[in-house]
Amino acid sequence: MQPNDSQQRIDQLESRVKDLEAKVAQQAIDAAYMYIHSNWTLIRVFLMRDQDRAGEGSEVYVRAKNAETAIRDRLAPNLRAVQFADDPMAVAYQWRIETTVTLNRHRYTFFD
Repeated sequence: MQPNDSQQRIDQLESRVKDLEAKVAQQAIDAAYMYIHSNWTLIRVFLMRDQDRAGEGSEVYVRAKNAETAIRDRLAPNLRAVQFADDPMAVAYQWRIETTVTLNRHRYTFFD
């Protein structure tokens, strides 16, 4: 094996490692997005069901609507943070904690 062949092989392996690292990073971002999206969907369905059951104008309706709005308003910044975070799942877990606090403030405890 000649030195030129060795260097070419090393360059190919380094390229392959970079590609794999990029794929792993993208999978982490995708997992965090999915975590936030699936939890948001479940929460939203629950809150909308509460709104539908209580009827517009009731205290429960207002409470559920306010909780939904507060969580939705914080959704986009958290999704952007996932994109640029070193650990995207840490951002997703932090979103869950913040969401739990928001729900507790609106007297919901199902997302503990």
